[in-house]
Amino acid sequence: MDLKKLALNFGRLLLAISLSIMPVFPAQAQLTEKPLTLLTGKPNESTGVVLQRTSKGLYRNIEANFDLSIGEGGEEAAFTLLNEFENGGKGGSFEKIDWAKPGLKRSLQVVFTTRNPPTQDYFNKDGNFYDRPQREVALFWDGTEIVRKLSSIEYRTGAPKPVKILIAYATGGAEVSLSIVGAAIYSRFFIADAAPYESRPAFSGRGGAVGTKLEFSKVNVRYSEKIQPPEPAMILRAVNDKILDKDNARQSSEVPFPVENRRFGRIICTLTLSKPEKGFDPWDRKGAVYLYDEKGERFELLRFITPYHRGFVWRVDVSDFRPLLTGKRKIEAWCETYGTGWNCTVEFAFYPGKSDRYASKVQNLWTGNAEIGNPDKPVSAFFAPKEVELGVGANSAKLRLTITGHGQAPNDQNAAEFMPSKRTVFIGERKFENLLWKEDCYLNPCRPQGGTWKFDRAGWAPGDIVRPWEIELKKSAKTGKSLKISYDIEPYVNSARGKGDAPHYWTESVLISYGR
Repeated sequence: MDLKKLALNFGRLLLAISLSIMPVFPAQAQLTEKPLTLLTGKPNESTGVVLQRTSKGLYRNIEANFDLSIGEGGEEAAFTLLNEFENGGKGGSFEKIDWAKPGLKRSLQVVFTTRNPPTQDYFNKDGNFYDRPQREVALFWDGTEIVRKLSSIEYRTGAPKPVKILIAYATGGAEVSLSIVGAAIYSRFFIADAAPYESRPAFSGRGGAVGTKLEFSKVNVRYSEKIQPPEPAMILRAVNDKILDKDNARQSSEVPFPVENRRFGRIICTLTLSKPEKGFDPWDRKGAVYLYDEKGERFELLRFITPYHRGFVWRVDVSDFRPLLTGKRKIEAWCETYGTGWNCTVEFAFYPGKSDRYASKVQNLWTGNAEIGNPDKPVSAFFAPKEVELGVGANSAKLRLTITGHGQAPNDQNAAEFMPSKRTVFIGERKFENLLWKEDCYLNPCRPQGGTWKFDRAGWAPGDIVRPWEIELKKSAKTGKSLKISYDIEPYVNSARGKGDAPHYWTESVLISYGR
């Protein structure tokens, strides 16, 4: 007996009886009065249910509310906006979908994962080295995992847990917000390239060798604000499959960016690292994509750390650098590799549409490598206070700090790569605090890797883009006003000076003004 087909047919019968359409204009909603029971307690179950497509057309907002009940034996539960034309064809049966594997073409998925086994092996494929709770929430788009987070809420109790998901399409992609029992897991997380599409809600689950039950109940999926298909992006390629290796640390080109770029609501930079002819470099290496302005001043658009012995693709929103991405500009990809390296492609997508705000000026602050723990080279000299004037017409601003720690034993406390450090920013009289430390390296979608990719680190992870510390300055931003900015780190002295790679903070920082 084909259990998958039986479960799918049962789901259709159930929905044909219980599905009702909520006559609320301009939104359309899909409800289920009875629970969708996808796992029944048998081992190694894998089933899915596809709801009827009642909300035809494209919509700006899609909101899903449901109660999720999953026990310890359940390994995965998923909510999917199933693409009507990519999975089964128009009006297709969707019977060939393998619900045991997330990753459906041109579909957006929210996946609740309860299996990430702990390990004490430094180098194996399992990542949960610190034995953290196995309750994760991942977002997938177009068959690829985009992001994964540890849930602050324990949802593996078998009792119903209210889940709310809001997908809001914006220029260049979609913003996803998600909460469990009211606790936010994602808040307007942006997924680039996730354009609106004809969809059906689908629910699925997968169990392991230990059987459990999985139910979705009180299901309400609501579509609102009908929209037209977005205008396609303008694509500009800066680096075209060029090698970054020990003999070619830099690859660059002059790129003719649009002179008038305000009609583009969002600008996305895509970085692709792929396998070169001689094979991957087996180590994690520093890398960055830079832009040079008309005066030759360099700005870091994005920072990456290469994976151990593999490639990956990242999409990064670089709209904050709009004032620099105009006219002919030099774009440079750089990688500090001493081996075979990676093939590198860098391209920019300019998405027509509106933006919440437009950057008007970008100013470099502290840049370079700041050695720490050396009294003869006080780090305070590197991070000397700055006084910076905002751009003309500015009505808000943002401080963007991209700082990562490097160097390790024999340095005291394994600094700076494996040493968490408190840091403080003062802007006038205002104080902002942060810990330079990253604890989700093991959840990196670029996994598994070789090497110690799973270890916590000072602000970065192998095979990942570095996320900057961003401080919004709406209250402090006034036209013609200068801002006094200082950056302090937690006191540290390295007694092993001169015995290894000196601990240092690789630093790039900018002040971005927004206005007319």
